[in-house]
Amino acid sequence: MMIPLPAAGGQPGLDDKRKKTIGRIRLVLCIEDEPDIRKLLSISLNCRGCYQVVTAENGAVGLEEAKKRKFDFILLDALMPVMDGYETCKRLKEDPQTKDIPVIFLAAKTQQKEIEKGISMGAVDYLLKPFDPLQLPDQIEEILARVNKDVGE
Repeated sequence: MMIPLPAAGGQPGLDDKRKKTIGRIRLVLCIEDEPDIRKLLSISLNCRGCYQVVTAENGAVGLEEAKKRKFDFILLDALMPVMDGYETCKRLKEDPQTKDIPVIFLAAKTQQKEIEKGISMGAVDYLLKPFDPLQLPDQIEEILARVNKDVGE
């Protein structure tokens, strides 16, 4: 499902960090089974004005969506019905068409073992739920800046 993107130009009160990201619209795929969390993710990212959000309700649908467009990154819930986030991430990383898309896990689990499992599947980072919707875009930008720096971009 495509969430409409608000107009980015001329937004009053944007801080310098936000102004830097306005020039480039990032296409993000949010794979999350909880409708309320999908909506919160979309609102959180769309309010920044520099993200276009596509959502999927489970891993199987997310895999299909990931092949339809060139996503800048994927937010992926770890525990979902149909196909969990770990299997989804594994399949994304095995597919030449999607293997280079950065994956950020979103999960309620705080155990180090679960975090390590997500990273070992190819995720670039792990954000914990509950998340602060006002801070989420900044957290994502920090992760993506680190990932781009690591690959020399």
